[in-house]
Amino acid sequence: MVAANEWNPDLDEKDEESAGPVIFGVSLNDPKVIGIALGVLGALLSGYLVYSQILPTVEQNNKLKADIETTTQEVAEKEKQIKERAKAEEDLAIAKQKRADVAALFASEQTMETLLYDVNRLIDQLNTGITDETQQAIMLKFEPVEPAQPGNYIVADGSLGPLVNGKLKRRNFKVEFEGSYQQVRDFLIALERMQPLLITKNLKFDALPNTDPIQVEWKQNKFVPVSQPAPPRIKIAFDLNALLALSEAESLEVNKPPAPPAENKEGTPPAEEKK
Repeated sequence: MVAANEWNPDLDEKDEESAGPVIFGVSLNDPKVIGIALGVLGALLSGYLVYSQILPTVEQNNKLKADIETTTQEVAEKEKQIKERAKAEEDLAIAKQKRADVAALFASEQTMETLLYDVNRLIDQLNTGITDETQQAIMLKFEPVEPAQPGNYIVADGSLGPLVNGKLKRRNFKVEFEGSYQQVRDFLIALERMQPLLITKNLKFDALPNTDPIQVEWKQNKFVPVSQPAPPRIKIAFDLNALLALSEAESLEVNKPPAPPAENKEGTPPAEEKK
């Protein structure tokens, strides 16, 4: 039997055996120690899992989000370009239609080839029903006038206004016509109503003397004409200008920017070369 205040070495040995292994003075059988160790081990394992599994996944997700945003922006830009291209094509079609509508108001190379025929047909219409050749309208002259530079019909002299320069072509004709007052009037109106845009300039009128003899008879103590005298004849002379729209090729050629001055071998423009 051992007293309470007596030391028993056998009991100390039993306590040490029951306490389990001790590291740095800490018993591994202590529940607190085991809990802390398990917590630390779990934290380390969680950190490892986060580092090895979760972080790459998050990084990959972020990259996928960035790729999706970039692709979305590219798709939106492509859609914008498609809409702008469709709008540009629509505007181009409208501009071409307006150009065609405006060009239809002017003469063309085809109408120039048939202009004399069309004018002669007008005169035939004026002479419809007139059997007396002396009373018929006559085309005395229809002569084309070549420009100073042969083949260059582009308007560049400002005669039609500075805004027209380089945008239209012009064909000039010298015209002389003879007929009665009514025939002259109808002829000028018909020219104005023709499909090609025609301009008359330098119009001159000359009244021709009437050489037809007047037959009279004496009635009731006075001379009375047997028939009505023929209406006086009028001769007109004018310049006829036919305006033509430029073709696309001609318009590009006229409005192309001037070529830069050529440089010599040393790179100095010719204007700066020393004599």
